[in-house]
Amino acid sequence: MIKAVIFDLGGVLFTNGTKKFATDLCSRHGLEMNFVKEVLDGELGSLYREAKISRNDFWKQVLIKLNIAEDIDLLEKEWIDDYELIDGTKIIISELAKKYRVLYLSDNIKERVEALDKMYGFVGWFSGGVFSHEAGVRKPNPKIYELALKEAGVEASEALFVDDKESCLETAREMGMETVLFETPEKLRESLLATGLLE
Repeated sequence: MIKAVIFDLGGVLFTNGTKKFATDLCSRHGLEMNFVKEVLDGELGSLYREAKISRNDFWKQVLIKLNIAEDIDLLEKEWIDDYELIDGTKIIISELAKKYRVLYLSDNIKERVEALDKMYGFVGWFSGGVFSHEAGVRKPNPKIYELALKEAGVEASEALFVDDKESCLETAREMGMETVLFETPEKLRESLLATGLLE
């Protein structure tokens, strides 16, 4: 029986801001998309999301690797602003929260979390959760899922995890969690109705 529903944030509750930011950088500087995404979300991005390097170190390395000259503060603001709230997901979270423990599990950085929470107050929509910058690990490392389950106070078989990346759902399934691949709020609602989590 499901007692907790755990949500990824970027691409689920918010649009995929990193993808939009990378697209804009490519068009501005004539860069290749896969290369930019690798710089932002690969090894360097992981170190930042796991709080193993500072904000300044991350951005300095981004500028060097992409061979561009831009203002770090403006780049950071642009990246954060590219994350937009998906209202349909917010509504589903508020409905689920009436019956279940609803948590977040997100590869994220302190600055973005603080800025988006200031804008939307989204952290308060959940009963708790885990950010990679606090945990020191990111998905799909099993440790971060274990921390989320511990925070939820449930066994893996009592949790359902929603993410827009199949690679992140795979680990959750291997651990015994139910999973839903997020595409749109409408499709998510259909899946939750089918499983009886929403009525």
